[in-house]
Amino acid sequence: MYTYLPSCNFTAACPEASKKIQRYLNEKTEVRVAGCCRPAQARLTGEDTVLTLCLACSAITREVSPQAGEMSIWAYLLEDAAFPWPDYGGEPMVLQDCWRARNKPELLNAVRRCMARMNITPVELLEHQEKTEFDGVWRFNPMPQRNLDIAPVYFGEVRDHGLELISGEEQKLRMGEWAKQYTTDRVVTYCPACLNGVRLGGANGVHLMELATGAME
Repeated sequence: MYTYLPSCNFTAACPEASKKIQRYLNEKTEVRVAGCCRPAQARLTGEDTVLTLCLACSAITREVSPQAGEMSIWAYLLEDAAFPWPDYGGEPMVLQDCWRARNKPELLNAVRRCMARMNITPVELLEHQEKTEFDGVWRFNPMPQRNLDIAPVYFGEVRDHGLELISGEEQKLRMGEWAKQYTTDRVVTYCPACLNGVRLGGANGVHLMELATGAME
C-alpha cells in the first residue's frame, strides 16, 4: 500500500496543485492519501511505502518509521503509465535544486526525468545537484522545536551544522542577489521552502507539481 503525504507547507503554498494531485491519487486503489506527516507516522507498517513530496516529510518518515518504505512522488508518477503529463513545448526553465536533496541522487534524477516528460528544457545553475547550497530561507532561521522533537537526529544535525541565522531583511537581500542568476521566465523548484525563497527574491518561482498538474495554466 502506498501512503501519500501531501505536505502541509506545499498545500499552503500551492493549494490548487495540491488539490489536483490528491484528487488524482485518490482514484488509485493502491494509494491512501494521508494528512499531516506527523500523526500519519503512527499508522505506517512494514507493508507501506510512503510517497513524499516534501523533504521535511521525507526526513521525518525515514527517522520515525524506518519499517516503512519511502520514495518520492516523482518516482511514483514516472512509473504511472496513466499520468497525463502536460507538454510545455520545450520551454527553457531554470531548475533550482535544494540543499536537503544534495545527497538524494534518485530524487535529483527523478525531478529531471519529470521535466523531460513534460518537454521542459532544464537550465542548470552552476551550483546544482550535490553542489547546491540553496534552501530558500529555511537555513537562515532557527530550527523549530517540533522538528527536533519528532526527528532529533536529522534536524539536530542540521541545527548544529547547517544553519546560518540572519535577519529577515538580510534574508530578503540574499534571495534577491541569488535570483539575479536566473535566466528564464520561470524557475522550477520541487521544495516548498525553495519556492518561497525564489519568490522572495523576486523571481517567478513555480513548483514542479504545479507544472505537472497544469495548475499554472
